[in-house]
Amino acid sequence: MSNLSTATTMSRRNLLFGGALLAAAGTAIATTGCSDAGTEGGSAQGAAAAGSGKVGKVSNGVKVKGGFQLEQSFPVLADADAFDDSLITNATATFLGFTGQGTVFVKAKDPSAFKLFVNGVELPLDQVKGSDWASIDISGITVDGDNRLQASCLDESVGAIEVRIGYPELIDETDANKDNDNFKLLDEIIQTEIDNGFTSAQLVVTHNGRILKQAAYGLCNSYAPDGKRLSGGAKVTNDTLYDLASNTKMYAANFAIQKLVADGKVDVTELVSTYIPEFHDRPGDTIPGKDALTVQEILEHQAGFPADPQYHNPDYSPAEQKTIPGSRANAALFTQNRDEVLQKIIETPLEYTPGTETKYSDVDYMLLGFIVERVSGQRLDEFMRDAYYAPLGLEHVTFNPLDNGFAKDDCAATELNGNTRDNIINFDNIRTDTVQGEVHDEKAFYAMGGISGHAGLFSNARDLAVLTQVIINRGGYGNLRFFDGDTADQFIKPKDSNPSYGLGWRRKAQSAYAWAFSPLSDPATVGHTGWTGTLTVVDPVQHISVVLLTNAKNSPVLDNVANPNDFVGNHFLTSGYGLPTTIAFDAEGANADCNAAKIVDLVRAKANLIATNEECRTEPDRSELRALMQVAEGRKDNAVVSAFMESKTWKAAKKLSK
Repeated sequence: MSNLSTATTMSRRNLLFGGALLAAAGTAIATTGCSDAGTEGGSAQGAAAAGSGKVGKVSNGVKVKGGFQLEQSFPVLADADAFDDSLITNATATFLGFTGQGTVFVKAKDPSAFKLFVNGVELPLDQVKGSDWASIDISGITVDGDNRLQASCLDESVGAIEVRIGYPELIDETDANKDNDNFKLLDEIIQTEIDNGFTSAQLVVTHNGRILKQAAYGLCNSYAPDGKRLSGGAKVTNDTLYDLASNTKMYAANFAIQKLVADGKVDVTELVSTYIPEFHDRPGDTIPGKDALTVQEILEHQAGFPADPQYHNPDYSPAEQKTIPGSRANAALFTQNRDEVLQKIIETPLEYTPGTETKYSDVDYMLLGFIVERVSGQRLDEFMRDAYYAPLGLEHVTFNPLDNGFAKDDCAATELNGNTRDNIINFDNIRTDTVQGEVHDEKAFYAMGGISGHAGLFSNARDLAVLTQVIINRGGYGNLRFFDGDTADQFIKPKDSNPSYGLGWRRKAQSAYAWAFSPLSDPATVGHTGWTGTLTVVDPVQHISVVLLTNAKNSPVLDNVANPNDFVGNHFLTSGYGLPTTIAFDAEGANADCNAAKIVDLVRAKANLIATNEECRTEPDRSELRALMQVAEGRKDNAVVSAFMESKTWKAAKKLSK
């Protein structure tokens, strides 16, 4: 994205998750934090201009605390476990850094006995006074990607020099990128979709530690319960919370497990019964497997559980996988009491022998949430608040927002008529009013009290972007370290039998998730989707993340008899994910001619779908075509678009859009 006020990306030799860490003395590779990360007291540090080639201010007497990506003493002596007989490797290390930010913290009894270099530039240790910690601003000499540290010792007799480097933080550079034509195109498409029936959205795009795009679109609630479009109400802002649905799995349960693994409190190869002793097969189980089930098999969605046993619904038939009113077919597993859910999971019959299939299941992550609670001694929401959200200063991420200081209009609404799919579904205690500020997912709301490992988390895109940066940074942010690089590798590397899965994370692989994560993302890209219309994409190689939050389900059901899960909002391209992510990833070198060709492609392709595919001949699909044509009309000054608007294809599309 060289056209986005960033320097050319420097490829990281060892960033592909699953690779070995390149670090002297076994330290984790990550990145420098902002210039004041990890300090208390001392003088304020001056920020050097990005890429200035000069070292910034040295501040003495600072207090250093927290967790760091590189925390090492030099020299590495011959009797140390980390000593390498290659010799030169004992004085070198790498860290992930981005231009315009970075601080090195140093402490030595005699700094003059050492030479310290970052990317070949010598740091002024002669300005380091005394034996207390000093900070050196390196924001003018860091590059995007691998940064090199060299610590050479001139006299071993004077002791060691301690070096600490923190993780990158996100810097707001949205103003510098407001004229990027790809981001303008995204604005035009999302807004015209909303004008033609789509709901709302929030978007954050980051690259190399910078927020390049942040935007909010639409109203918090777009439709009345009868399906009529609303023209007024609370507008979506950058602070609006969205129901993340299954993105909860990553930014609550997975983050929690990753920290517990790094802290040595959970081993994913251990049996589930190690942490939940009562988790075992039961007499008469048709398919056994719980006795031997490991935490890793749960994370890999190969635990044998059904996708959605609907503990909240007594009339759900597991055999027919639908609700049969009055049947009480699910009475044995029915509960709307969080204290009973774990036992119901233990009693849930397996559908296949664990390890023999991959089948995405909410039950897996409900169970993981309970493991977190047993190991930590805290409820999942409390653990995540204390371990991640509060230390990071994230004030717009929470479970149960209405119980935690937020009002309904602070949240994007979801389904219009409770969980009834426009009044066709019914079960005990079902909500019938528009869902706003409460988790939409039925198991999370009715059975789990809004707090579950599979759903229930709310956030805005900005706070979620910070969490995606933790993944790019391989475990930390600023002066906070949550898990190490080895743990990051362990969770994000591809599953042997299905490379589109890691441990919980969905992976692009070569093409499996390109439909959502974009063909332009690296195969190592990870992320997740959420049923309400949410997406997170994290490319650890290009250092790009995209957070797209929508409430596509805040719209009428198209035909609740034919398909009660076919919402109007899901017929728009933004809710299909691939369009916004691809335009974001393609923002490098963005120009109007390139985007003119894009919009011509989109109009032609959408018109062709409507003409040739009966399933696409719906009113919202025609609305989508109208939206795309309106975007094209807004760019008719471009010769490519102007010529297209004179073509037979355009005229045919116009007829199809009516």
